[in-house]
Amino acid sequence: MDEQTRKKMITSSFNAASKGYDKPALRFFKVSAKLHSQQMALQGDENVLDIATGTGALALEITQQLPNGRVTGVDLSDGMLEQAQKKAIEMGLGNTTFSKMDMTALDFPDENFDAISCSFGIFFVEDMVGLLKHFSNKVKIGGGITISSFGTNLFHPMADLFYQRIETYGVEIPPKSWKRVDDEEKLAALFAAAGLKEFRVKRHNIGYPLDDIEMWWDIVWFAGFRGLLNQLDDISLQQFRKEHLDEVSALEDRDGLIHLPIETLYASGVKLQ
Repeated sequence: MDEQTRKKMITSSFNAASKGYDKPALRFFKVSAKLHSQQMALQGDENVLDIATGTGALALEITQQLPNGRVTGVDLSDGMLEQAQKKAIEMGLGNTTFSKMDMTALDFPDENFDAISCSFGIFFVEDMVGLLKHFSNKVKIGGGITISSFGTNLFHPMADLFYQRIETYGVEIPPKSWKRVDDEEKLAALFAAAGLKEFRVKRHNIGYPLDDIEMWWDIVWFAGFRGLLNQLDDISLQQFRKEHLDEVSALEDRDGLIHLPIETLYASGVKLQ
């Protein structure tokens, strides 16, 4: 698959998922936004670019820390940007703007931003070193870049059951792209290769219990699994849903809860030249 086709598929998947991206089952995005913004150590007057902004969880969290600054959020998905803009208006945050833009071709002057953030987005691009260098071009000397990624065993064991089951429907599982940056050593190597200095990283487990299997289905339907599900016809999708949720229900504890582990990593570096 060529890169342009891949981008179109990713954009289509996130457009379809955008209206459910802020459901309670997916609240880890909001929890993660607080941790990510804390890692950035902002002073309150910066001009920040948030890349792969999604529905704006991180951009809006950062905005609230910038009484004298501003945030620009960019994403390829019109659906995601619509939700982000709606939330910004509801929150009365006038110092936030959102634009449709490809993160591999940022249409901003070089050295334009004081800081750049990218939440769970960098691993969607094959050339992560080249992408991080591109980000670096847009930040000022002395400015920081902070990205977040998932740890190795994301949504284990529910995700394992999902992949095993959907393969029986003839759906090919692509490489799990976040595994390229799922630990401290891989992230350190990425930042070093991009020429960023003063690398630091923090790891957190932001998981929580799900009240029932329907909440797990919200994660499946409105997050990164959507592209695989879109390959099923309606009858196969309904059959898959029943079979998969039957398997997941066996994981419920005595209280009927399903425990969702989500390890996240927050890595930062500084552009010194």
